Amino acid sequence: MSIHPDCDAVEYSGFAAEEIVIATELRVADGPEPRFGDLPRWDLSALGLTPNLNAAQAHLRFDIYPDEEWIQIAKTLAMAMLNPIHSVVREAGIYRSNRPYKLKTLQHVLTELKYLAQWANTTGRSAKLASWTQSDCDTYVLFRKTRSASAHRSADDLLRHLNDFRGLMPDGGLLYRAGRRLPGRSSGEIKTLVIPPDTFWPLVRACWAYISVFSADIIAARDELATYETRSQQAGRPTTRKVDETLDAWLSSAEGFVPVHTCSNGRGRRGEINWDGLALCTTPRLKTCNFYGPYGTERQNRVREAIRNGLPTRDGYSKVSPASVQRADGTYGPWISGFDRTNTGIELTQLRNATYIFVAIMTMMRDSEVQSIAGGSVGTHYGAPAVTSTLHKMQKGGGVPRRWWVSEPVVQALEVAEKIALDRNRLFGAAQRGNRRDLKGFDQYEQIRSFISWVGEHAAQNGLEPIPATPLAPHMFRRTMAVLTANEPDGEIALGITLKHNAIRALANATTSGYGAPTPEWAKEFEHHAKEAAAGELVADWARRNRGERTLRGPGASTFINGLDNVATNANIAAAIGDDRMLRNLLRDEFSTIRLGTLNHCLGDSSKALCLEGASAAVKAGGPIPSMCRPATCRNSVITDKHLPVWEREESDLVDRLKDKKMAAVHRERLQAQLADVRKITRQDPK
Repeated sequence: MSIHPDCDAVEYSGFAAEEIVIATELRVADGPEPRFGDLPRWDLSALGLTPNLNAAQAHLRFDIYPDEEWIQIAKTLAMAMLNPIHSVVREAGIYRSNRPYKLKTLQHVLTELKYLAQWANTTGRSAKLASWTQSDCDTYVLFRKTRSASAHRSADDLLRHLNDFRGLMPDGGLLYRAGRRLPGRSSGEIKTLVIPPDTFWPLVRACWAYISVFSADIIAARDELATYETRSQQAGRPTTRKVDETLDAWLSSAEGFVPVHTCSNGRGRRGEINWDGLALCTTPRLKTCNFYGPYGTERQNRVREAIRNGLPTRDGYSKVSPASVQRADGTYGPWISGFDRTNTGIELTQLRNATYIFVAIMTMMRDSEVQSIAGGSVGTHYGAPAVTSTLHKMQKGGGVPRRWWVSEPVVQALEVAEKIALDRNRLFGAAQRGNRRDLKGFDQYEQIRSFISWVGEHAAQNGLEPIPATPLAPHMFRRTMAVLTANEPDGEIALGITLKHNAIRALANATTSGYGAPTPEWAKEFEHHAKEAAAGELVADWARRNRGERTLRGPGASTFINGLDNVATNANIAAAIGDDRMLRNLLRDEFSTIRLGTLNHCLGDSSKALCLEGASAAVKAGGPIPSMCRPATCRNSVITDKHLPVWEREESDLVDRLKDKKMAAVHRERLQAQLADVRKITRQDPK
């Protein structure tokens, strides 16, 4: 990189041409030290790349702008966003953020700036943004709106940034009325779209079919074909006579067959003879020698004659017998007709895609978090399966390690992903070797589309339901699962933990509840199920109490028992008690504010809620906050025998951890306090 000779031609912000772009404390990886005056690009790889970004995305390009003035706008904006507490930024009276913006955001903003510069040149507007009016800004936003809704939002985002950092621009920069909000941007509202149920369920089922059924066949075929390739490379060069004798023996044997291509690729066409595959089945010789060259034509003719005489053909040349599935037409048969090198490679990639999509959906992890998962990351946390990855959002540098609780199906998906990953440090990287673009890394958007398309193209054979071609993105998985989870019994507590939303932030802008806000499409899917599940839990608790069983613990146990007794007293008619529907309705009325959870039941009384201590009246009006639950000490908390195993596992885990004699005193005190809280429940006599 070099200093542009004209970098001082336009007086901007006070950033010197020689000033280093990446502050020392922001460097988390090896990489160059770009300076403000460098052109044509800044290499920011020293900031560290999240796994869902490639090396090219660490470069901020400035040769995409039409002239020097626009270049300086881009560089000034990028410098300020990378160094928001820089003295130059603060002296300009800008206090937009204390935290550097992420690379992905910078790329997004500077790309939109390119579109703005192009539009300005086309429409005769200058790069002197101080001369622009609100009408100019509105015209640009409307222009981008004609492109797409996302372009509309990107345009608005850019103008807001230019307005926020206008103090660094000549003559005061762009003035844009930032108080205007686009549709879908009201406070606390999540703009991420929810996947419709008729797309979501077929997608989940297809992913699980690949993981639980198809994966064994795909991996077995990969391993088998790898032995063919290895044998061919190690066998040496047989004589011409040996090749002919082996081929004739194969063509005349009862086990002989002629493999045909499973799909079109390169010079091979679907259904045509796979000469390379036949060579691997017969003589372990370099594949280009057996059926090509001086003897190739004559051997090909012998093979075709054998077919005319009744020798069978077969899709692929693997010996793996694929699992049978039921198809839409009611027939049963193998989910795939056979394996060769080409379709095995494709299926490996689609299996990788299936595991990625399934894990992203079921864990509600962000794309960067899923792509940070490495081999050996599955373990336990408080006695339950958990995966360790890296939380990048709102974190400096390379992020911080975090655990996510996962279900057994997710564990199975991760085990499959580890079996096919070429790089143990990245489970969702390349699944096969080769020079195809989609195998060098992982373009999540492209590969999601690829999976959906592949499933649909082969639905007649694989027994899977075609997935509607809905445009999907990883953040939509998170949003959709959040909606579904938040509207299931015990969902909100799990949701708050899983999404990793800071409690204070959630209070301030309702991020978690916004994620879980239902949509009309999903309301019908889970409303009835959720209500019935909650009522069923209460009926079971009532029945145990009515039988005289002592199963309840926690500070709220006595209040809960009184409520159960009230239901029995108020019913007082044998016929009513015998009517399950009547009982469910009585329990719903008695416990109208209850929330059923994995760790406990919350009675929902705001006056008793520890999670609401010190909260404003507006926050208290919304009731207890599941993500801030203190189940061992809050008077709303009820622990049943169903919850108790979780507490016992946590107690056991804490006891084991405290056996570490090398543990620092401060950590030991913290764990001992946690253990004391847990034992308030596990050592309590049930009521």
